[in-house]
Amino acid sequence: MRKMPLLPDCKETTRLVLEGEDRQLRLLERAGVRLHWRMCAGCARFGRQVELMREAMGSWRRHTEPRENESGE
Repeated sequence: MRKMPLLPDCKETTRLVLEGEDRQLRLLERAGVRLHWRMCAGCARFGRQVELMREAMGSWRRHTEPRENESGE
């Protein structure tokens, strides 16, 4: 397990945001990311962009999945 400083730098914050898409971050990781976002507008913007992409992919999946009553039978 990687030891994380209390306040991650931009590179570490980016890594954590992307890892957060695949797993739930630990409490200290989440706190570090949020603290960094309060001080770094660029990383906060990146976090919002990742959230927007996640929401867009969810919408796309819902839009492209076949509906149960449209089975073609």
